[in-house]
Amino acid sequence: MPDALAFRERAEARGASVIGASSIEDDPARGFYPEWEYLPFVTGDGFDTALAGLIRRRGVRSVYTPHFVIHRHLEERLGQIAPGTALAAGRFPQDEERAYRALRERVASLPCIAPPGAARAPLTPLERLGLVRLTGTIPGMCGEEKMLALMEVMRHAPEGDIVEIGSWWGRSAALLVLLARRWGIGPVLCVDPWESAAMPQGNALLDSTSARLDTEEALRIFEINLSPLAGGRLNYLRARSTAACAYAPGLEVTTAAFGTTRYSGRIAVLHIDGNHAHEEVERDIAAWVPRLRPGGWIIFDDYEWAFGDGPRRAADSFVAREAGRIAATFRAGPALLVQLRNHAHD
Repeated sequence: MPDALAFRERAEARGASVIGASSIEDDPARGFYPEWEYLPFVTGDGFDTALAGLIRRRGVRSVYTPHFVIHRHLEERLGQIAPGTALAAGRFPQDEERAYRALRERVASLPCIAPPGAARAPLTPLERLGLVRLTGTIPGMCGEEKMLALMEVMRHAPEGDIVEIGSWWGRSAALLVLLARRWGIGPVLCVDPWESAAMPQGNALLDSTSARLDTEEALRIFEINLSPLAGGRLNYLRARSTAACAYAPGLEVTTAAFGTTRYSGRIAVLHIDGNHAHEEVERDIAAWVPRLRPGGWIIFDDYEWAFGDGPRRAADSFVAREAGRIAATFRAGPALLVQLRNHAHD
């Protein structure tokens, strides 16, 4: 089971030695363990005796199983099978049930923005829950309140391209492409250099921690996460924000991961979540906001940010400078969401 392999990785990262065991003689998981043992099925008479012998022979101190039925058997019997041997905690159907109930309660309790103007048909409560749950399986920092806000932004957006500055592992990109497909808005373009030299943001703690990250692996993770969802409606430019110079009507982006995607050159939704240093956010605004359609949206991520005020200063300056063009502003979690007017007189 996949949870067993994940447990092995965590245990080995802590310096533990792990022995894999299975009741399937040709179990393909065998190749992922440095050491391996065969055990009878838990329903057989010889299971307890064989497990006791394995524990004694190998000096096993802890046993883990991801299978909730076998875990229950060991809860009842491990003390007799091998006194003093610990049973590691697992995750079981009741845990999943609790997690889904908690998700329903959280989503129901979160505020929902109500942008002005015409909109597409809303998502059903089940669709909203499903999208939060699905995109939440991708690692990232896009929280549930922001996810719900993005659903409303996309529902109220004009047709056009969705451009995301800064994608990393792809959680918010996954939500954007699913919503874009749901309402036929337009393709998603992710712009991210995935480059160590582009990571410093002016905070010593953040920058020293970010320097340890593997940018090549981050891009591979992004491609893995988005490959089942892209479907010709998402692609990426591995570049800094200055890649805006290449963005124009008829732009075609081709990557080995996602093939070729054609863009209109008119932005419906702009998600600014790249480098958060003030001057970098200002560059993103200058490079990409002029391509935004009337009625389009800008999401300034991390408007409230623990490591500096770059996004807030840049966003506040933009809102003050362009007050006459702005139809509405909203906060959702740490993000500021800004909608442009459809026309100057609106």
